[in-house]
Amino acid sequence: MNLNAKILEQAKQLAEQFKTWADLSNALFDPFTGLVSRTFPDRQERKAFSKTAVCNALHDLVQEKMTQTGLVEGAEPQKSGRFVVRLPRSMHAALEREAEEEGTSLNQLVLAKLAVQLSTATTARKGRRRAGFRKAEGRLLRRSG
Repeated sequence: MNLNAKILEQAKQLAEQFKTWADLSNALFDPFTGLVSRTFPDRQERKAFSKTAVCNALHDLVQEKMTQTGLVEGAEPQKSGRFVVRLPRSMHAALEREAEEEGTSLNQLVLAKLAVQLSTATTARKGRRRAGFRKAEGRLLRRSG
């Protein structure tokens, strides 16, 4: 079995496995873990593959799944817990230096920074809600008193 036939066979198996077109599309075309990226790790190879009939067939599988599940209903993929953020090179370099100084990975450093910010923001929101509630409660008491 040649490479194109193998890819198409694997893609058909994935189409049966996934319930939504979004999950199927991710399984086929995700830039890090998708079938195409795993099969063709080199960008030039992927670019050449994108012009083939097999690649068109993969897109057809996604389109068929979209027809089955609906555009909106099938648009909610399972969350991977991963997202890509594009940073200026200078910021990326600064974060890498800080991670190295802390003896941790860039990923762990950024997670820690996000966790601190979310915790601070959540605490501040709760404080504002409590203060707003106390003000409203005071106004009600004054009116009813």
